[in-house]
Amino acid sequence: MGFHARRWIGLTGLVLFVLIYVATAMEFGARVIVPMHGAVHFAYYVIAGFAWTLPAMAIIKWMRRVPRPEQR
Repeated sequence: MGFHARRWIGLTGLVLFVLIYVATAMEFGARVIVPMHGAVHFAYYVIAGFAWTLPAMAIIKWMRRVPRPEQR
């Protein structure tokens, strides 16, 4: 797979992942976390705010990987 194709696939996957993650995290926070104490709100949103970066880093690392030269 070429570098440009990998970049576009990764970009599309990253955007879709972030949109789905944000919607899921907000919905979970609104339904489950709202009746809880304010400290739980703070902790949840701090953790949820940083948790998406780990999968995003993996996608970006995959996108930036240099293709191996073809063997002849």
